[in-house]
Order: sequence, then structure tokens, then C-alpha cells
Amino acid sequence: MSKQGFNALRPGLLRLVLLLLILCLCPAGYLAAAPAAPAGGDTAQAGQPQAGTQDSAAVEKESADTEILKRAGKALDKKDYRSAVDMLTPLANKKNGEAAFILGRLTQAGMGTKQSNTRAAQYFKIAADQGDIRGQNAYGMALAMGEGVRRNFLEASQWFTKAAEQGHAEAQYNLGYLYSQGRGVKKSEEKAIEWYNRAANQGMAEAQYSLGWIYMNSKDGHQDDTKAVHWLGKAAEQDHVKAQNNLGFMYAQGRGHALDYTKAMQWYQKAADQGYGPAQYNIGYMYEQGAGVTQEYSKAVEWYRKAAENNEPSAQYSLGLMYEQGTGVPVSLTEAKKWYELAAKNGDKDAKKALQQIKPKKQPAAAKTQKQDKKKTADKPQKKKEQSQPPAKQAKQAKQPQKAADKK
Repeated sequence: MSKQGFNALRPGLLRLVLLLLILCLCPAGYLAAAPAAPAGGDTAQAGQPQAGTQDSAAVEKESADTEILKRAGKALDKKDYRSAVDMLTPLANKKNGEAAFILGRLTQAGMGTKQSNTRAAQYFKIAADQGDIRGQNAYGMALAMGEGVRRNFLEASQWFTKAAEQGHAEAQYNLGYLYSQGRGVKKSEEKAIEWYNRAANQGMAEAQYSLGWIYMNSKDGHQDDTKAVHWLGKAAEQDHVKAQNNLGFMYAQGRGHALDYTKAMQWYQKAADQGYGPAQYNIGYMYEQGAGVTQEYSKAVEWYRKAAENNEPSAQYSLGLMYEQGTGVPVSLTEAKKWYELAAKNGDKDAKKALQQIKPKKQPAAAKTQKQDKKKTADKPQKKKEQSQPPAKQAKQAKQPQKAADKK
């Protein structure tokens, strides 16, 4: 991915789908349990009648608020978002944290009311001020992303910390991300690991993947292939597509486990089946190199094409190279140039060089020389062999985690 940090995370279809699922399938999760009724009668001492009256009034008010929240939950069950908004708005305006958080979510998604990030942030702030940990995380997100409020990573880190210390997994992940990037806090891989670990131990796949990525690639003394495979495996089992690809990469490299191309292919396949371009590219690479499978250039072309059509630049370059060399396909400099140009447009340096060197003369497939792998991973570069053709790419791992989580 080209954009780093919170700039990469914008409201979109995924958030709306998640919110719809939360609102439609488990609205009860938004509602607090009704307070227990007093065990006995009024215990106010003589001379303090007002205290008993105030306590009674407070209990009645809380009971009334809880009843409204229950009715709002039923409206959400029926997808009657307009009615839910009407019921929640007076409560939110009276500083009810739970009502404010739910109303913020509805306003953020434009459900039952006009979409407005500004008003959503205001409701999240009310919820956060009232101690609602979901509101604290949501307001931290608004600050970190600059949605509805001026972007402020320092203040975001403070709200994430409040929620994270109370055990909120998403806030723990978000705080870990800020430490990993040094945004609003002093950069600290150790602190990032600490907070990612807390969220990961609650089963959050994104945190598990992020931990795995650090252990896989750390240059600050935390590199540990065994731990990397452990956490990538946890996330991969939850269908985290990048974790599946990276776990396949680790097996293919013999890192954290004995070299096992069969398992590598299995994990690549799981990620590829979800349409993940780098995994599709990696499968193509294995077929081209005959790594754990029978070398089959036509299969390599098939998978390179899938990845290339998913805008994976390494696959676009490799597909161009196959056409230039006549490997698995008839020689076609027109097709080669087409894919090189797409790869170059996506920033692939090898494709830019290939465009400068491509010759108008067709090269017979029989003249094809063995292509040399080019490392683009955490491994040390191998010594290049003499070659007459541009180098092929090597297997790819997924990029660094680069977004804060809101709700998984």
C-alpha cells in the first residue's frame, strides 16, 4: 500500500457493513444491563430527607433512561433507525454516554439521520467524557483520522489510553499502532508490542497480524521468527488475508518452521481465494520456479494474470517478462510493453528499466535463460547470476500494518 498511517483509513463500505451487522444482528451489545432494584426501603437517616428523595429521583431517572435505551434497541432490531435516533437524541443531549455513542455511530453512517462526521464526533466526545470506553475509542479515532474534528494524534493517544487501560481491545490496538509509528507518542516498538499483545490476547486478528509483522521484520531487536509464525498463524486462522500470505511466505522461506512448500502453498491459496493480489502472485511464482509444485509456466502465467488484474505491480512486471521471453505464452512485445507500463505506473522500478531495454525484435522461447530471483523481502539479497533477461521478482510478504482499527 502506498499511503501510510491513518491517511490510509477512510470511512467506506467496510465500516458501513460492520456497523450494519452490529446494529442489525446484536443491538443488545450497545445496551447496558438494567440496574438492580434496591434491596430494601429508603435508608436515609432522620434529618436528611432530601438525600433519600434525591437518591430515589436518580434511580427513577436511570430506570427511565434504561427503558428508553431498551426501546431504541428494539427499533434497531427492526431497522427503524429514524425512531431510534428520535429516542436517543434527548438522552445524548442530557449527557447519557451510551446513547451518545450509539447516536454517534448512526450519525457517522447516516442511518436514520443525515450523515455528519462533525456531529458524530460531538456525540463521541459526550460519550467519552461520560466514561463510555467505546466512546473514548471512537473519539480517539475521530481525532487520529481528522474526521469531524481537527486531527490531533496527541489527544487521540490520550483517549485511546483511557479505553485501553480498561481493557478495550480496539483501543489497545490503536494505541499500539501510534507507538509503532511515533504519532502523538514517542515511537517505541516495545510499547507497540505491549499494547498489540494485550489486544491480540483478546483474539483481535489485526493485532495478532501486527505482532507477527513486527516479529517478522523488526530491526529494533525484537525479530523472532518463532513468535512471528505463532501470531501470524493465530490471525491466519481467523481468515486475516495478509497473515495468511505472510504465513505462507514464512513456510516458503523456512523461517520459524522447517521449509515446507506444501504448507506455503496452502496458505497462499487461502489468501488468493479471497482475491489477495500478493498471494496470487506468490502462487504464480511457485509455479514458475517449480517450488513445491511441478514447474508449469502456463499456470504461472494464469496466476500472474490474476494478480496483475488486481493491480499487483510485481505480477504486472512478471507477466510482461513472460510475454517478452515467450515463457508460458507466445512472445508478444506488445503485451510485454502493456504490462510493463502498468507496473511502471504503479512504481515498479524493474518495469521502468525493462521499458527502456525492451527490443523490437522477437526473442525465441528457446533462447530463454533462467531468470534470477530478486529479493523484495526481509531476507538478505542473494548474489545475482549472469543473465541476459531482466530479473524475475521473488515471493512477497504483505506490507506493514498501516491503519488503526475502529471495530472488528
